[in-house]
Amino acid sequence: MKLGILLTTSPENENTNTVIAISRAAKEAGHEVSVFLMYDSVYNAYKKEFAELIDKGVSIAVCALNVEQRKMSRVPGILFGSQYDNACIASNVDRFISFG
Repeated sequence: MKLGILLTTSPENENTNTVIAISRAAKEAGHEVSVFLMYDSVYNAYKKEFAELIDKGVSIAVCALNVEQRKMSRVPGILFGSQYDNACIASNVDRFISFG
């Protein structure tokens, strides 16, 4: 199964921990997981837990416009994409969940 997740809230929001836990559990169950970060959730790109998800095979993309607006630098392993990438994730998964 392919799972897509959209996260829009900042790192201190409980949604961040929920997305991390769901992503871990889905990967451990053998599922393909793609996460798209936008708005203040792009700050999650700096969290070590997201780097660990990448190491486990979770695909993570951020909205490059939101990153640019916040004057953030690129993070290795994370796709700096657009809403097109978000749409591609949403249309190519079996289940898509959003946390905002």
